[in-house]
Amino acid sequence: MIISDEDHDIIRRVLNDSVNTYSLLIEKYQTPVYNLFLRMLHDRNEAEELTQVVFVKAYEALPLFRFEYRFFSWLYRIAVNQALAQLGKRRKFVEIEYIHNLPDDLNENTSYHDQKLSVAVDQLKSCYKAVVVLKYYQQLSYKEIAFALDIPEKKVRSRLYDARLQLKLILDKTGFYS
Repeated sequence: MIISDEDHDIIRRVLNDSVNTYSLLIEKYQTPVYNLFLRMLHDRNEAEELTQVVFVKAYEALPLFRFEYRFFSWLYRIAVNQALAQLGKRRKFVEIEYIHNLPDDLNENTSYHDQKLSVAVDQLKSCYKAVVVLKYYQQLSYKEIAFALDIPEKKVRSRLYDARLQLKLILDKTGFYS
């Protein structure tokens, strides 16, 4: 089944040598991709840099794009893989001063509980963190998450269940519920 939408029309135009049209996709999806990186990496500079990297990678891979998928889901798959690769390069633990290093826009616009929840999410293994961020912060469907992570929908549900259990344990230790 081939999906026909505005994004696909733009992709066809880009592939037919209207390269400048790609900027429409960048404008449309730059903020969601940036927010994904910000939620997963908690570093504004990395989020900005990786957002650019993702759009370059997507542009270079555009001839391989399969029109039965939504561009948004395909782009998120590239972004999630990039975020997971970046997380893999980092240390495996969260430093205590992490909460003080949150980007200003996260610190000012979120409650204390939201910050504690964000810290707890950051302590999850990257495979669990990815499904939590994509489901609850990016509001992707199970199907879109499965595509983005290249795993079956059943595995998405299983990881979300496990992630919720782990988050509960982490938050119990911090007194989150008191």
